[in-house]
Amino acid sequence: MAIKKLEIPLVVDIQEDEARIALAAELYREGKLTLQQAADTAQVTLWDFLYELGKRKISYTNISLEDLHGELGEL
Repeated sequence: MAIKKLEIPLVVDIQEDEARIALAAELYREGKLTLQQAADTAQVTLWDFLYELGKRKISYTNISLEDLHGELGEL
């Protein structure tokens, strides 16, 4: 795993761990990280990351409505 250090100036007072979780959640929502990669990026357990996704109302399944309809149609 490559580790990159990113420095971002924040205009509001936010804790580093909260910023890390927010970034990981957004990258997961966009499909750029897997669930485990996002949890690792956030530096939390998988269960804690799932909780954070729930707080942000981000689906943990990453399945589109179209894909869901297709899956249900095949049943």
